[in-house]
This record gives sequence, structure tokens and C-alpha cells, in this order.
Amino acid sequence: MRYPFAHIPLLPILIGIIIGILLGNSFNFILIIAIIGISLISFFAKQRIVAITSIAIVLGWICTIIEAKPAINTRLLNKELAFSGIVSSIKSNDVIRTAVIDIDMVSDTSVTQNITPFKCQVSIPSLNPHFEIGNRITFLNSIETLSDTRDLPDEFDYVKYLNQQSIYTQAFVHPERIKISGNNENIIWIIKRFKSQITHWIACLPLSTESIEFLNATITGDASMISENQRLKYSTSGLAHILALSGLHVGIITFFIAFILYPLDFIGWRKIRYIITICILWGYAIMTGLSPSVTRAIIMASVFLCAHILQRHHSPFNSLCLAAIIILVVAPNSLYDIGFQLSFCAVLSILLFSDKLNIVNRKNRVLYHLMSLACVSIAAMIGTGIISAFYFHNFPIYFLFANVIISYLLPAIIIGGLVALIIFILGFEPNITCKFIDFTYSLIDNITTFITNLPGANIDNLYFSGWVIIPYIATIICLYYAICNKKVKWYIITTSCIIFSIAMGYLTQSQYPTTEYFIPRNAYYTNIIVRDTTSLYIISTATGGDSIDAFNKCLDKYHDYIGRRNIDSIIHVPNNINAKHLYRKDATIVAGTDLIIIIDNDNDLKYPTHKPKYSLVCRGFKGNILDVNKIINADTILLSRDLNKRRHDKYVDSCQTHNIPYISLRDTCFHKVLIN
Repeated sequence: MRYPFAHIPLLPILIGIIIGILLGNSFNFILIIAIIGISLISFFAKQRIVAITSIAIVLGWICTIIEAKPAINTRLLNKELAFSGIVSSIKSNDVIRTAVIDIDMVSDTSVTQNITPFKCQVSIPSLNPHFEIGNRITFLNSIETLSDTRDLPDEFDYVKYLNQQSIYTQAFVHPERIKISGNNENIIWIIKRFKSQITHWIACLPLSTESIEFLNATITGDASMISENQRLKYSTSGLAHILALSGLHVGIITFFIAFILYPLDFIGWRKIRYIITICILWGYAIMTGLSPSVTRAIIMASVFLCAHILQRHHSPFNSLCLAAIIILVVAPNSLYDIGFQLSFCAVLSILLFSDKLNIVNRKNRVLYHLMSLACVSIAAMIGTGIISAFYFHNFPIYFLFANVIISYLLPAIIIGGLVALIIFILGFEPNITCKFIDFTYSLIDNITTFITNLPGANIDNLYFSGWVIIPYIATIICLYYAICNKKVKWYIITTSCIIFSIAMGYLTQSQYPTTEYFIPRNAYYTNIIVRDTTSLYIISTATGGDSIDAFNKCLDKYHDYIGRRNIDSIIHVPNNINAKHLYRKDATIVAGTDLIIIIDNDNDLKYPTHKPKYSLVCRGFKGNILDVNKIINADTILLSRDLNKRRHDKYVDSCQTHNIPYISLRDTCFHKVLIN
């Protein structure tokens, strides 16, 4: 009797590696020895699946340990040195450029030495000097470990996001302190640099600005030029995935390559055509950054083509497992990557459901193909809908309509773009092709706009516990059995799982204080954020246009905090307000029972009518902190983050010397619960 995984022999290995990665640092050597012992006993007992899975668990743990945070020499931190490394990625906007540098050399005034390489995120407040991926740069500066800048609950954990990419240090470097000291001519870096060249060629095509931005995103994977409004529009219509490279894009490019190389079949070079296709695809993967979704697609395509070369049968499920194993062994943290999870769940769901959902007979090819497009979209949403809703907190209602139409238009615009690039590189003007691209893009844009403006196009503020995913997986399994067996009991079980998933979503919702306030950290002004049940009040020392900017940044930064607490009213507090749990008159604020005096300039030093609980000293105040204590006479002085560091430290010394109660907000957010 064949064992249950006979047709997917790599599945036990993949399951073991995933378990090993999830266990991560909780592993200990006694447990490892126990697992190895279990594997040996299982092997001799002819329980080979258990043995293989056990060894794979250890492999997953070993890979996690290897990729663990590198031991960075503390003598390199917070000390001005000359650091040298290779630029591995660059992101830019109008005011700042951020580059990830693989630092491998450091020098002081006299000695240059090689060090164990580590990644550093370098921020540069300028677009000069110009450098590219693969360039070696040297910068004179100090570096520091990443600091957690989250102040309110449910903020995006940017430090964790960088750690998953093995980035643990950062530096802010002025452009005059940067020197381009060389160029890495390794073939890998040459391929990576080719991405910027393609972006340049696309920008030179006679296309509209919007078409250039879209074409660059769908060919090179660089969506940085796409505006936030456009991103929101694609997200609402259920088309956000077309802006991120995935298996769909790789499939279109594979088709184009196969078509270009098809003449090789006429001279009997079919296997050579497959080999060339594989090489081009891996070059494309390297150029676009080896994202999990692209790597997954290209590994599966490579296995498919190799099977044809070797004249062997091909199992898409086994190829999917192989792709996951390779990615996780090389980069275990990819398991926590949203792109990895969405890509693999989408493909798995498509393999399981797409054919079974298609009720059209294969003999009717046209109708069967049209129905297949809808079934693929439905199948992908079955696998990724809950994951996408968990991370992005929304669900597009009209995703099916949008994806069926775009599945025809996207290949047209990508292939048209590739043809236009070839014509342009050969020295001709691809005017007709570019007109076709502009027309196709206008159709895509009009469709997304139309869908976005439909009533109820998107369900927003979907916040639920990750535990809901477990019963949802059970729901998918039951649905699969229901479709395969077509028995009523499986449909009843599936319906029960759906009800249980919804119930768990409600039962696992977090409970929050009724009223609370925060004083978050900000380098340029001070904000006080007060939440009273479903109302949020934002008080800021910023003035003029900066005041509006501060308000908008709060809305963006605290988006999830607002959504999880069902806040439906957000008020930019004027100089005077009298609400239920908030009172303000100029520099005097009463939050609940806490009286706070804001000291943002020397004129704010006035004897208060009532004794305040806190005096909040901000950057506009340049006087003596002893006067604040004497005149305001608050229980505690709060030293805001926006204070100049030297002045802040001076105030701290004075408070400590004179035993004045104080709290520094430089490295921590101030939080107070008023009503629990």
C-alpha cells in the first residue's frame, strides 16, 4: 500500500521545516537529540514519514539559527568610523533616499579591516551623490541599532519588518560624507543593476506618465512611482496584486520568452529553448530582487521545463513544495513574509479548487476557458482572502469581475511593453505599440475607477485575531471534500466551520480602555492623542500648515489603532474645546481628571488657577526648568521628545540635582488610562 504522501513526497519535508522555523529559538539541544532519536526509531520501525519529518524539523531549526541576528561588534556602534559596503537596494522619494548597505569593511584614522558582513539601512537627505545597486560606497558616520518608534498600540512594527530582512542597524548620513569607492562586477550585481537600466528605457518610451509608472511596476516590480491614490484604487477593486510581481507576471513573461524562442524548435533545439528560458527566468528573478512570489513561480516553471527536458512526469503540488523548501532553507524568515504566504496559499488553492469549480464541459473550449478565468480568481480568493483581510483589514467585493477582465488586459500591456522595449533598444520609435499600451492602460484605469466607485465596493475595518485562520483552514479542507464528494454532510460541516470561524472572530476580539490619552514621540512638534470611546482628539503644538500635516500623519500612522477601536469621529482640536472627557483653553488641557499645562514658549510661564498634574515642556521653551517647577508647580514635569537633545539633557540634570519629579519622553511614549 502506498503511503498517503506518495504523490507529494516533499510534503513531509516541508511540514517539518515549517515546524522547525516556527519553533525557532525555543529549541534546545536536549529536544533536538530527542527528535533525532525519534527519527531513528521511526526509521527502523519503517515509519519513514515520521523519520523524514523529524529530521526536517531539525533542518528548519538549524536554518533559523544560521539566519539569526548576527553578532555585531558593539565597538562599531555609536562611534564615528568609515564604513564600506555594497549597495544592495535603493528606495527614493522627493526628499530622502534610503539604501541598504552590506557593510564588510571598517576603518578609523589608521587601520582598515574586514569584518563579518552585516546590513545597515542608510538614510540620505538628498538624491546626490548618484549611486546604483552593486556600487561600493564608503561613508563617514556612526551607526546605531534600530530603535522601536511605535508609540500607540497596533502601529506597524517597522523594526520587525527590517529584522525579517536581516537589517539590524541604521545610519543617517549627509551626502557630503559619502564616497563611491568602487563597483562590484560580479555577474549577480550586474544583473541587479540592469533593473535601473530597464526603468530608464521604460521612462524614455513615448507613453503617458501613468502608463510608464504602471508598466515599470508590472515589469520590474518597482511600484514606488505609483501614487497612494492609485494604490488605494487598485486595493479597493481587488487588483492590488497586479502591482506586485507574482506568478501571473512570471507566466506572461515566460509565454513571451517561449514565443520569441519558438523558432529554435524548427531546427531541433527544443531542449536548448527550454534551457535558455530557464536561464532568462532566473536572471529576471535576480534582477527583480528574488521576492518569494517570483522565486516560487520561477522554481515551479523551472521544474516544469526540466521535466520536459528529461521527459518525466511533473507534479505541480510537489513543485510547489520544492519551491517552498528552497526558499525557506535559504531564507527562513520568508515564512513570515506576507508575499510568501499569499503566493503559496493562492497557488495551492488554485491547484485544489480551480478545476473542480469549473462546471463547463472541456469540449466547449471557449466557454470552458472563460469560466476557468473566473474559477481561478475564486480559487485564489478562497486561499488568500482571509490572509489578505488579516493583514490589510479589507475585502474587495467585486474582485471576481475585476480580475476576469484584467486577466485579459494585463498580458496585453506587459507583452506590449516588452515589444516596445525591444523596438526602442533596436533604435526605432515604437509609436504604434505605445499607443496600444496607453489605450490598454486607460481601459485598466477606467475599470478600476468604475469598480472603486460602485456602492459597497470594499468592506473596511476587518480586524480579527490570527486564531481565526485555524478554523478557516478547516473550512477550506471541508469545502474541498464537499466539492469532491458532493455529499450533504460535508456541506453541513463546511457551513458549521464558517459559522465557527465568524464566532471565533467575535469572541477573540480584544478589549480596550474606554478613555485614554498618549503623548507620542515626535522630533518637530508635540501631539497629545486623547481617545474617548469612539472619538479621537488630536492636540498639536504644530502651527499653520504643519498643523494640518501633523493631523494627517496621525491619521496615517495610527490607522490600525483607529480601526481596531471602531473610532468614527476624529477631531483636530482647536485652541478651545469643551468635550465630555477633554477640555482645552489655549495651553491648559484637562484630560479626564489630569490637568496638563503645555509650555511651548517662554510666555507660557504663568501661574495657573489650579495646581496641574503635569507640565509638558516642548521645544519652543528655552527658559530655565527651575522656573517651570516654581511657577507652574506641577506634580511632574514631562520633557517632550521635540526638545533639543542638549537642552533636554540640561533639564534632566537640573531636575535630578534639585529632586524635581520628571519623565523624559525622548525614548518612550507617555500613556495614561483614564477610564478602563
